[in-house]
Amino acid sequence: MAPKAKEETLESVEARFAQSSNSFHEKCMDLNTPQSAVAAAANQLLTLRCKLLGMYGVAPDPKWTAAGSAGAPAQGGVGSEVQWKSKLNETAAKKAARPLTKGEFVYNTTAVDETNKSFTSTVSGSLLSKEYSSVEPQISKKLAEQTAARAALQAEYPEAYTELAAHEVAPAPAKGEKRKSDPLPMGDKNELSHMMQMLLARSLTKDDVLYTVVTIEGETPSYSATVSLPSHEASPTFEGAAAPSRKDAEAAAARVAIAALKDAAAPLIEEHKAKK
Repeated sequence: MAPKAKEETLESVEARFAQSSNSFHEKCMDLNTPQSAVAAAANQLLTLRCKLLGMYGVAPDPKWTAAGSAGAPAQGGVGSEVQWKSKLNETAAKKAARPLTKGEFVYNTTAVDETNKSFTSTVSGSLLSKEYSSVEPQISKKLAEQTAARAALQAEYPEAYTELAAHEVAPAPAKGEKRKSDPLPMGDKNELSHMMQMLLARSLTKDDVLYTVVTIEGETPSYSATVSLPSHEASPTFEGAAAPSRKDAEAAAARVAIAALKDAAAPLIEEHKAKK
């Protein structure tokens, strides 16, 4: 009989979750990382999060399934991109109660200028009440057509559009292009990782930002954390205030480090933003 697999402890899963979180952040911040790799890291992180929540006694979310797992819907996993042209065809065919024929939707895509780096598109057809166009120039003909199809689906079939838009993940930028978007708010640990990435002028490794957490015994246990930055000048270590959870303790240590590094990192972060 094969030996029974050893069950993971809460501490080991928390450690794996923290490491996976840092890895996911690094991949997101590195615009050279393929979209598929970012999606895989996101699913790994969410899978660990579900496991951790289960160990905390929290029931899993029945609406989420890891992308690529058995029985997972194609649009439900992290990293899926809505193919608006296909969805427009499928929805129109369903409403018309017949298969579509070739040419029922006609796309007219043109370059915005002579550089052939920006495109707009329109879509028209007998099943549409009017012609629809992409909202703004896109970096490829494919994206321009997808945007036009999205506008048509939103106006003609709002219920189908609302359901699909809830699962949308923005497509990867074309090769050589950087995605432009409003910055998402960062947690303290992610903000520190971003600072270190700017200070070191490279993507981080798992050994660049190291957290150590100790338990403070008492009637109600608390936690204290330090964060070490061995790759930074003088290899500093920062200690945060005691906190009621390991996560909060690590965040407290990160805030102390952020306060110490912000003057050095601020001009580098502004320079990085200006280049986008």
